[in-house]
Amino acid sequence: MSRILITGGGGFVGSHLAARALAEGHEVHVTVRPGSDHARLTRVGRELVCHSLDLRDEAALGRCLEDAAPERIVHLAASPRRPERADLGDVADFVRDDLGGLVRLLSLAAALPRPPAAFVRTGSLAEYGSAPVPQAEVAREQPVTAYGAALVAATQIMGAIAPRLPFPVLTARLALVFGPEQSPDYLIPRLVAGCLEGSETVIRRPGDRRDLIHVDDVVDALMRLVDERATGIVNVASGVAPTMREVAAEIVSLTGCDPALVRFEAGAPSGSAHLCCATDKARERFGIRPRTDWREGLAETVDWYRWRRAVTRLGIVAGPRVHPTPGRELVSTGV
Repeated sequence: MSRILITGGGGFVGSHLAARALAEGHEVHVTVRPGSDHARLTRVGRELVCHSLDLRDEAALGRCLEDAAPERIVHLAASPRRPERADLGDVADFVRDDLGGLVRLLSLAAALPRPPAAFVRTGSLAEYGSAPVPQAEVAREQPVTAYGAALVAATQIMGAIAPRLPFPVLTARLALVFGPEQSPDYLIPRLVAGCLEGSETVIRRPGDRRDLIHVDDVVDALMRLVDERATGIVNVASGVAPTMREVAAEIVSLTGCDPALVRFEAGAPSGSAHLCCATDKARERFGIRPRTDWREGLAETVDWYRWRRAVTRLGIVAGPRVHPTPGRELVSTGV
């Protein structure tokens, strides 16, 4: 068993990964942004060490790394897509926060007395943009958004400096991840919630196709990759890309809601119309094979949101018990 540091550990994928790593007996440290809540961490059944810090704070990040002394690092902390700004402030923020945070983390990790044995960073299928389908790791990226371009820049910078680092570095390009506990800011949980609540949901560009992968399959892949100490780029995807209209129809069927609650609009282009990853490398080199069909995953997700609504109606509040120490918290769960 090893010490694992997960940046962005309070997020959707990060909290699921922390739960799995703890269940397998690892010592788990996570970073969370100051002011963010620990709601997702309440489901973790054993204690973990939570460091509240901003990755732009070099001193705080340095203390975290010294305290955790990680043998494995999984870097999940990243910004979501930002609204475009006329002054290109959204692009500047990507460079400052995401690229700067990545380089800072790599630099401080490399300077540790005992550097980690492996470093895995998550990217996105958005990096491929308009590249031909199925998008393979050897394809030339053609990002069509600043978000995708920033992720490509991070992938390329990390690959370029890899020979200068005392540990292997890998970018895991994730397909569209979904599952229980995802933020309603994203389409699938927003649509599920709307159908269960009887409220209208608008889907723009329903003909767009997206490679869907369940969060449990992503966690399986990340745990394998961090143990492999691999380098380069690997797609973590299902290779199956239904249209958003098909996804909506499946959720309507699972919830039994009135189909009229889901409205489709053409919408202006905001990214590639078809994102679907090649999975040959993940399967053949690492033995990564997603186990959850997207329809089965949606059924599980709907069941979870039904359960969550029932718990909320009964007035049962799940919240963490937090035991703070300077810059560090031990988080255990309780209901």
